[in-house]
Amino acid sequence: MTSPAFEGDFAAIGTGQATPALSTALAARGESVVVFEADLVGSSCVNVGCTPTKTLRKSARVAHMARRAHEFGVHVGDVTIDLTVAMRRVATMVSASRSGLEAWLGGATGLQLVRARASLAGREGERFVIEAGFDRYLASRVYP
Repeated sequence: MTSPAFEGDFAAIGTGQATPALSTALAARGESVVVFEADLVGSSCVNVGCTPTKTLRKSARVAHMARRAHEFGVHVGDVTIDLTVAMRRVATMVSASRSGLEAWLGGATGLQLVRARASLAGREGERFVIEAGFDRYLASRVYP
């Protein structure tokens, strides 16, 4: 059997909501951490869910408020939405969020970010075995 690519305290599969904060906190207190991500850092929330939705919703909210501006004595004229510009803003916000998470995870001492699909493959003694690509990883705890 080949030696593992990582033997440590904690492994996280996927970079969703809780993973960055949890993983960096564990690494900051001296634990050895490995985080696996097969696709885009930030998972669905950052890339296709929360961040894009809230960003686009903000554009709609600004348009709504501008249309009501006359109620406050402010006259702005016709309000139109340029969907191309709004979607470009969404892409910019998503990219900034993703790159911020990548930098946060990548800069954490004691944390290794592995860009591969990972799966639990059983136990080896007291440790969990995670397979990613052609490598084996061992960790005492796994999230999720």
